[in-house]
Amino acid sequence: MGHGISYRCSYSSADQVGEAALSILHSMVSVHSDLDDAGEIVTPTPRVKRILSSPRCLPHIAQALLTGEPGIVEGAAALLKAVVTRNPKAMVRLYNTGVFYFALVYAGSNLYSIANLFAMTHGHQAFHGGEEAAVSSSLPLAKRSVLGGILPESLLYVLERSGPYAFAAAMISDSDTPEIIWTHKMRAERLIDQVLQHLGDFPQKLSQHCHSLYEYAPMPPVTYPELQDEMWCHRYYLRNLCDEIRFPGWPIVEHVEFLQSLLAMWREELTRRPMDLSEEEACKILEIPLDDDGGIGDDADGKHNNDLEEDGSIKGKLIGRVDEEKLKRQYRKLAMKFHPDKNPEGREKFVAVQKAYERLQATLQGLQGPQLWRLLLLLKGQCILYRRYGDVLQPFKYAGYPMLLNSVTVDKDDSNFLSAERAPLLVAASELTWLTCVSSALNGEELVRDGGVPLLATLLSRCMCVVQPSTPSTEPSAMIVTNVMQTFACVSQFPSARSEMLHCAGFVEDVVHCTELEFASAAVDASLQTIALLTASSELQDSLLKAGVLWYLLPLLLQYDSTAEENAAAETHGVGSNVQIAKNTHALLAARALARLAGYCGDEISTPYNPTAANSLKALLTPKLSDMLNDDLSKELLTNLISNLESPEIIWNSATRAELLKFVDKQKSCQCPDGSYDMQDAQLFKYKSLSKEIQVGSVYLRVYNEQPDFEISQPESFCAALLQFLWKLVEDRKKMLESNIHEVLEEPLSNKEAVLDISKSLETIDDMNEEDCTRQEEVVVESADEPASVKDDNLVNKLTIGLTSLQNLLTSNPGLAVMFSAKEQLIPLFECFIDTSASSGEVPQLCLNVLSRLTTYAPCVEAMVADRESLLLLLQLLHCAPSCRPGALHVLYALASTSELGWAAAKHGGVVYILQLVLPVQEEIPLQQRAAAASLLGKLVGQPMHGPRVAIALARFFPDGLVSAIRDGPGEAVVTALEQTSETPELVWTPAMAASLGAQIATMASDLYREQMKGRVVDWDLPEHASGQEMKDEPQVGGVYVRLFLKDPKFPLRNPKRFLEGLLDQYVSAVAATHYTKEMQPADPELPLLLSAALVSLLRVHPALADHVGYLGYVPKLVAAMAYEGRRETMASEDVKAANHCQPGEFWEPEYGESNLGSQTSQERVRLSCLRVLHQLAASTTCAEAMATASTGTPQVVPLLMKAIGWQGGSVMALETLKRVVVAGNRARDALVAQGLKIGLVDVLLGLLDWRAGGRHGLCMQMKWNESEASVGRVLAVEVLHAFATEGAHCAKVRNILNASDVWSAYKDQKHDLFLPSNAQSAAAGVAGLIESSSARLTYALTAPTPQPALGRLPTSRTTQADARDEASTE
Repeated sequence: MGHGISYRCSYSSADQVGEAALSILHSMVSVHSDLDDAGEIVTPTPRVKRILSSPRCLPHIAQALLTGEPGIVEGAAALLKAVVTRNPKAMVRLYNTGVFYFALVYAGSNLYSIANLFAMTHGHQAFHGGEEAAVSSSLPLAKRSVLGGILPESLLYVLERSGPYAFAAAMISDSDTPEIIWTHKMRAERLIDQVLQHLGDFPQKLSQHCHSLYEYAPMPPVTYPELQDEMWCHRYYLRNLCDEIRFPGWPIVEHVEFLQSLLAMWREELTRRPMDLSEEEACKILEIPLDDDGGIGDDADGKHNNDLEEDGSIKGKLIGRVDEEKLKRQYRKLAMKFHPDKNPEGREKFVAVQKAYERLQATLQGLQGPQLWRLLLLLKGQCILYRRYGDVLQPFKYAGYPMLLNSVTVDKDDSNFLSAERAPLLVAASELTWLTCVSSALNGEELVRDGGVPLLATLLSRCMCVVQPSTPSTEPSAMIVTNVMQTFACVSQFPSARSEMLHCAGFVEDVVHCTELEFASAAVDASLQTIALLTASSELQDSLLKAGVLWYLLPLLLQYDSTAEENAAAETHGVGSNVQIAKNTHALLAARALARLAGYCGDEISTPYNPTAANSLKALLTPKLSDMLNDDLSKELLTNLISNLESPEIIWNSATRAELLKFVDKQKSCQCPDGSYDMQDAQLFKYKSLSKEIQVGSVYLRVYNEQPDFEISQPESFCAALLQFLWKLVEDRKKMLESNIHEVLEEPLSNKEAVLDISKSLETIDDMNEEDCTRQEEVVVESADEPASVKDDNLVNKLTIGLTSLQNLLTSNPGLAVMFSAKEQLIPLFECFIDTSASSGEVPQLCLNVLSRLTTYAPCVEAMVADRESLLLLLQLLHCAPSCRPGALHVLYALASTSELGWAAAKHGGVVYILQLVLPVQEEIPLQQRAAAASLLGKLVGQPMHGPRVAIALARFFPDGLVSAIRDGPGEAVVTALEQTSETPELVWTPAMAASLGAQIATMASDLYREQMKGRVVDWDLPEHASGQEMKDEPQVGGVYVRLFLKDPKFPLRNPKRFLEGLLDQYVSAVAATHYTKEMQPADPELPLLLSAALVSLLRVHPALADHVGYLGYVPKLVAAMAYEGRRETMASEDVKAANHCQPGEFWEPEYGESNLGSQTSQERVRLSCLRVLHQLAASTTCAEAMATASTGTPQVVPLLMKAIGWQGGSVMALETLKRVVVAGNRARDALVAQGLKIGLVDVLLGLLDWRAGGRHGLCMQMKWNESEASVGRVLAVEVLHAFATEGAHCAKVRNILNASDVWSAYKDQKHDLFLPSNAQSAAAGVAGLIESSSARLTYALTAPTPQPALGRLPTSRTTQADARDEASTE
């Protein structure tokens, strides 16, 4: 088999043989597992691994790496990893083989196997001289790793955190980032070169003698010039990380761990002290000879400066005397000699050699004591961390404030704190202070507790002595001021911080002066934010005002430009646009600060109201603009401040801006002796350009009157202020007028002749009548001097403007009428009527317009009518102020529905003032005003409580027809009716009557006005009927002249129902009046006839009104009146007999006789009038039913009508009335039929139908009918009998009676309509009405049937009739 192997290897190279050997060894190690089934390490270690890890084999495997062959290097690294795996003894001593040096000098790129070996072993080596040091995890990675000092810490971090693959990739890459700084040059020229120097000639020896073994010696740290000024912290190079130009926004992970590392390194750097070992002693320990001319360093007790120049000079001396390579050689030599692994007795000497080497290395690198550049990097690293990841760090309280505050502490005598070396440190420290406070409010509180406020205030004060308004923002002083102000902007929200700030001398002034740094926009922003937060304290508010904060902030408001935001939105960037955007931000922040200073708004921290600041801002910015100082309207305010505006609430233009800036500049230069500012002038400031404007409640009245549609922001406040303004003007004018009158009275008599009875009117101007008032006003104007006249004109002008504004305000805001719901609020308006002359201009008219708008609100109406004098004043304006009449009429019309105005019109003569307009005498009053006055009267008449009083008053002047016309309206129709001649049933009127009445009303109005001016409120007595009513004796009912109505019954009445009721009432009364004896002076006997004729005519024209008569209950009264009139006539003794005790011929006898052939008596005409009315009412079913429902003791209608058949001229009406009351629709017809059966009405009607002369009944002959009446009477009798027998409860009895009569058989089977006049069945007047209205005799007659012998039917008839009467009586 050996021959075969020899044969196969004869073709292999040495490298291939080595690779195969390593592979075989690796396989052998892998075959024997070092873990048992339970996963525990097998003891003892497998034999193969023990052999290979022995000092006899392990160094040779490690030295195989020096071959440089990729395959051998990979195999050797893999085998070494397998051997030391779970082999602790071999693991901790692996470094003695030099394997780490051998692997690092390998220049190949296949480093993965080496990386795997490093990853497993580099942190477990006992290279410090003890196994405990090798496994101590508390040491930094560079101390724990055997590769520390050889490889940069970044590569060690990659190996430790990212794994072997990332490490292998990083080793062969070129990287210069915050996480890795490693290049091919650093590997080739630094790492490999210095490791080879450390190995010396061992690689050559090994090539010459393969059994040579490397003697381990610690290697001095490898120096990399690329890392000369770098600091590695956690996992980042701070200089690269802080280079935000090369690496902007480099992602940072493990934020908290990174911050902890930064704080630890910072603390370590600050506590770094020069080593106790002097340089001379270090050189002696390292056996480095020194020159004779002196040492390179101080002794142990010498003082070492931290200044970079001194360090640099020491470094120069050391470099001039000791070469770095010589230093490393001496260290290498002594370390190898005294290493504990080689010389167990040399541990102390080995430690001394290490310290000496570190001391000289620190001197060479300038690392003796704290270094400013290292502190600066640590601060900048924290700034970057907090700037980018403040939200992540927010839950963690910052732990470095003691060190940080020490960094920002500046002594008062330190004039070099802004030097080139120290200024960057102050900038970074102040920035970190700000960023930590921004990250968490808890940090701000911690800063305050640690006493940071006074230190920062001192730093701010020192820097403000250096900074000028023109200082660029890049200057360190400006940057420090910016950072400090931003810190104060964060901590000012805490009361404890504000309390400390209040006690810092000059702090408030410094904050205010920061707003002038126009090139440091961030500082200005921070100072404005700080000012806004400081205003939470009233003491700080006063301090800010004394520091002149207004004079610094107001100019910032005027730097706003809204177009800059539009340009920014359109992406038009540039230096100019950025500057303007910054100014816009300043303006917004200044507006917010001013708002909080005055106490206008309270957002996260409420601010107390400061009257000084508020009043000053109102004066300087005008009230409306100052009211806009809140967060919601800040942009609108700033836009308005740079615009030219003229609105009711804002007048702002270039003149006001220039005036404001001039005043601000003047105030800024006027300081008190103590350096503070007085705000008195600011509160009293007035714009000269606005001096002529009338401003009430932050509204300019002139502009508002020009723009009445403008929406006032606070209409309630404006309305209240405007009312107060008007009240004062009215009082001033009233006093001025009274004083002018007194001056006139004190002049000589020659100058007072024009004043008539002026002494009677000294109390008030209201006590003058129209003529006196006018004359006195003229005298006052003429006699007063010019200033008084000008003053009055000025007051009138202001009143006019104010009232116009109030009118516009109420028009656009009707709901404001609620503010006038109290009577006291209306006093200024009514006081404006003290003078209605021409000198008052439009004041009274405007007052009326305002009152008119207030009448739309019910409480205002109640307030207006609560004062009777105010109502009378409005009514008197109709008489004394022609120009005020339209407005007064409008207001009065709105108040007409109230009972108070109705009372004033009826009781205090208001009707007269209104009628004066309706019926003018000489003055030309427009038709519109007359119509409005008439409409006002109509509404007053319709007022529920006192409207009847007004109607009574009007009835004293006008006929009822005109009163009704006024009540019904419209006003135009009333005026037209007054100007026309009318003669209708409702109205008789002529122009002459109108002229006469108008003259009387004018006189009456003048007298009443004069009396009322004397006694304020005078009750008015209603006059007797005024002249002009020419038909006083003409019968008039319900406003209708009866005789004129009878002439034209079809005239369209306004209220026919009212006329009907009046006719019924007066007719019943007139009939009753005819019952009186002559001694009692009875009334006109013709009146009932006239009224009945009108009543019948009305019912014929309006048949539907008959139902209303039934509802009113007049039917029983009419029946009773008719019965009473019938009883007054002389009757035969047999007239009244019971139907069941006499024969039909004996029961009823017509009243036609010789004595009745002459003219009718008055009683007969009255009873016929009653019958005529009942006849017309019977056409109504309602009235027919009312006739049937007679109460006990009242006459029944059927017996009465049966009796009326025998009346002269009443037979046809009675028969037709009977026919109408028993129609089928009458629900009470059975009662009527029963009445007829009871009195033998059927026999009487059959008797009327008996045609036989000298017949049994003979009634027809006794009636004395003419031919027409006889035919019509028979037809009606037949129809009544048909109606009785057609239906109902008694129809069977009636049919039995009729069937027993031989007379009825002649009529029952035919209709007899041909014997009636044309349209008799459908006419409202009926047959009787047609007969009365016809002058011609009827040519038709009902012929008698053929005579038939009497066959003894009469007894049967009598029996039947008697039975019927018995049944009726029984019922």
